[in-house]
Amino acid sequence: MKLEDIVTVKVGANISRLKDEEYQSVDTYSYDDLIEDLNGLFLDSKTEIDSENPLNESTHLSQCGELIFSFVSSKASIVSEKNASKIINQNFAKLFIDHEQLDPRYLCYILNESHEIKRQMAISMQGSTVRKLTPLTLKGLEIKLPSIAKQHTIGKAYLSIKKHHALAKKQAELEEKLYFEVLKKIDQS
Repeated sequence: MKLEDIVTVKVGANISRLKDEEYQSVDTYSYDDLIEDLNGLFLDSKTEIDSENPLNESTHLSQCGELIFSFVSSKASIVSEKNASKIINQNFAKLFIDHEQLDPRYLCYILNESHEIKRQMAISMQGSTVRKLTPLTLKGLEIKLPSIAKQHTIGKAYLSIKKHHALAKKQAELEEKLYFEVLKKIDQS
């Protein structure tokens, strides 16, 4: 089935054209925010996806629990509480999902990790001078869905793995910094 059959894609705002005063003092959602959200360093119980409360499609502001896709990097992530209420620009799209058929964490997983999805994306960008996915291409991606229970399991495990990996990397960086500080003190004494 095509992604557009179960997902509504809403492209972010062209920020240069926004004149609405409510957006004047609001930060813009960035690629770094997307990677931070994907790594799950700020995930907590409030970031859990609530399928009972539909997300607001009428705003360009990010909401906690929304699935965001970057057309530039072809990466997806779920917005954390820390990065909520930021303007989504035209390099990103919000993906609104029918939660009865598709788990957002699973969609995040297949958009980021599926070899078949990456193959489809690469084919659609052949011949392009600017390697950027289009909303039409995103909507046209063919996906196969396992049972919703299997999607929940895979999606939850995927985000846990991403968070664990990011925390391990952060721990290694802090250990290295500590060791260099110790070496510096030994060298100075």
